[in-house]
Amino acid sequence: MDLNSERTGRGLAVALVVVEMAILALIGLSWVGSYWSWDPQHHGDPPGPYLKKAAVVPIAALVAMAVAGIRRMRAVAVSQAVMFIVICGTMLCLKAPGERVYEDSYRNACHAGMGCGDDSPPTR
Repeated sequence: MDLNSERTGRGLAVALVVVEMAILALIGLSWVGSYWSWDPQHHGDPPGPYLKKAAVVPIAALVAMAVAGIRRMRAVAVSQAVMFIVICGTMLCLKAPGERVYEDSYRNACHAGMGCGDDSPPTR
């Protein structure tokens, strides 16, 4: 592999990582944004649908890794493998805290007079 194609591979690897991180940031900010309200009876969204949307990114990284491996673009394949592992690990670690945030938000809305029958959040 010549020097020019190696630089192109590195540039592509960096571009893919930036795009993946931007997509994940937008998904995360949209979930966090569901909690911004002046209404004390408002509660945010559960994290499950947002995690499903975010799961597209590691799947795309896995596909990009396979294509890069076939095309012998080592920098892209390695960066996408790392992104797959990091994103999946992060999603697993953030699931439980996200559910706790949602449950606390729902409980606070109930105490503010939302009219909840019991103290458990609805299942969606």
